[in-house]
Amino acid sequence: MHSAHRIYEHLISLWAPGVIEAAHDLGVFAELSSGPRTSDQLAESCDSNQRAMRVLLDGLFAYDILDRIPSDSGPTVYRMPDEMRECLLPGGLFSLVGKIEYDRQLAWHSWRNLADAVRTDNRDASGDLQLNQITEHNYESLVRGINFWAPPIVAALADGFETFEWPTDRPASVLDIGCGTGLYSQLLLERFPKWRATGLEAPHIAPIAEAQAQRLGVADRFDVQVRDFWTESWGSDHDLLIFVNIFHLQTPESSLELLRKSKESLADGGLICIADHMVTDEQEAKPVQDRFAMLFAASMLATGGGDAFLLDEYDTWLAEAGLRRVAVLDTPMHRILLAGHA
Repeated sequence: MHSAHRIYEHLISLWAPGVIEAAHDLGVFAELSSGPRTSDQLAESCDSNQRAMRVLLDGLFAYDILDRIPSDSGPTVYRMPDEMRECLLPGGLFSLVGKIEYDRQLAWHSWRNLADAVRTDNRDASGDLQLNQITEHNYESLVRGINFWAPPIVAALADGFETFEWPTDRPASVLDIGCGTGLYSQLLLERFPKWRATGLEAPHIAPIAEAQAQRLGVADRFDVQVRDFWTESWGSDHDLLIFVNIFHLQTPESSLELLRKSKESLADGGLICIADHMVTDEQEAKPVQDRFAMLFAASMLATGGGDAFLLDEYDTWLAEAGLRRVAVLDTPMHRILLAGHA
């Protein structure tokens, strides 16, 4: 029965986002931000049934989201641990509220209809693979909810610079293509005070990146430009080009186009950094990064296009663009591919 138990664990994994997102929708986390509450108090403030609220809170306790504190002299009290506040409340640098909103807007429906996507694939009217079809509104929610990926990626990248003796103590021009909140280049600016960075983003995302640069104290060296990076110039002689979570939204053809534009913009001795979900061996998903990448590819299929490409595919595109792979670095969920001029 081991296999049945294992599959059952997978099938009930939807319970976790179910209780977390329900608590978010009801305002439970917002109420607990001001202090511990009993289930009856939360039921009243969240306009909910008392017994049902207690069941929800116990579910959150079971997942180690909330603390449950029994009392000999009164009702049980529920408390939100300090480490959960930045994750579950809006406004924190690593808040997951945007991810929760993205799930509510798009992901739940998309996963429910995955079989339809498998039948037809994500192709346009001509039969060609299409780019991911995430809307601007969904993207705005998601980009706010995945900042937590940044610190380990930036740490691994900085270690890579040191390992390969790539100079970081000199002035450098960083171009962050599709920068989102800009956190990756902003964290690099914190580490390397002689660097300057430019982020390319859409009009509705650029203000988020500008505000975050102010928050982190690097606004004087971080510039956001509203630019269509497919049709407009990226400039030239950039020392570091950054693509984070960009290539998994692409097709093979658009990936090659991005690398061709990269070659035109990269300074001699410069590096291209691609942080994304890459697969090293499609036969055996042994490394955790391969496992996550393969599941992430299923998510791309569900939500309208994209893939987790093989490292061999990246090598082919790099060669066609006149570039070469320099190194691959592992992070908890991503891989970092470093490339330069061939």
